[in-house]
Amino acid sequence: MAFWWKKTPKTASDYARLLSEQLNKFDNASASDSRRKVQDECSKYLSGIKHFLLGDVEPEPSCESVDELYDAIYQLDILHDLLAKMPELEFEPRKDVALIFATCLRRSRDNKFVTVDYLVTKPQTLSLMLRTPELALTKPNASDLFLKSGSIILECLKYEQLCRMMLRDPQLWVFFDLARGGSFEVSTESLQILTSFFTVHHKLVSTEFFSHQANLQKLIDKINKLMAHGNYVTKRQSVKLLHSLIMIRSYNQFLTTYINSPENLKLIMILLSDRSKNLQMGSFNIFKVFVANPRKSKPVSDIMVKNRDKLLHYLASFNADSKDTTFLDEKEYVVQEIESLPRLVSPNSDLTLGTSPQNRSTIE
Repeated sequence: MAFWWKKTPKTASDYARLLSEQLNKFDNASASDSRRKVQDECSKYLSGIKHFLLGDVEPEPSCESVDELYDAIYQLDILHDLLAKMPELEFEPRKDVALIFATCLRRSRDNKFVTVDYLVTKPQTLSLMLRTPELALTKPNASDLFLKSGSIILECLKYEQLCRMMLRDPQLWVFFDLARGGSFEVSTESLQILTSFFTVHHKLVSTEFFSHQANLQKLIDKINKLMAHGNYVTKRQSVKLLHSLIMIRSYNQFLTTYINSPENLKLIMILLSDRSKNLQMGSFNIFKVFVANPRKSKPVSDIMVKNRDKLLHYLASFNADSKDTTFLDEKEYVVQEIESLPRLVSPNSDLTLGTSPQNRSTIE
């Protein structure tokens, strides 16, 4: 990189200015040759900015020149333009864009994250950032573009100020649809983004997001839909996300709402008997919370009472070959709690527990 730097001696702000000019040229670059030239120029300046910010050029850039580059990035609204034109860039430049975002976000001065403070004043940039993955699916090389734009969102969600603003954006809910209906890469990345939304900044989510009952119930409905109708990977990751949420201490309002719903219990009991052992274990970790709740709602308690014998029969052979002492202790506790329930026989049923056609039990 040193030879290129010496061959093209420009000030730090020139790189931002020249990149901005090239990004704007995409709007008029209709011919393939013209578009290719703009792509090449963008690639060159992006590479230069990346190496400049990382400090791996010769001579090593001074603090003043680095500050000059950052100031130019902010003044020219480069971060917004990079998101807007990201579909026009090729594979390697997209990687540079993601790296530049991550590097800029980490910039600290006087104990403040300067780029984070800047983005707080640019809600349109954050809104575009959240829309970019969905827009990516309409472009060539959709998966790569989706993953690169998703990685930028994940970097932003590390910072509470930005997470707060993004939690208020309705585009958040679109990631549940993408998780359910997308390819393996899209589904996995969407669920990773959703997990970061709700598990990185506990206090923020608890006090500002879950304080709205509509948000709380909508989140439960969305997760349940993924667990009920998603493919195997989506179900497994959704169960894992749900377990994470109910285990976060400050999310008591989420926990209480979830485990007092009979419909939620029915869904978890169905997943408990899934053919996949991973899904069975993930669901057991949620089911045991229903059982351990000392203040069960009457509808939840009624379901457990009606299915007491069927649950005991199922749990008798559930993961019987496990040597995990923690699991065995938890299973013993669950069995004891269910055994303590009143014994009741009910002839009616509407759901199934158990996957064997020869021995299919029912949830009532």
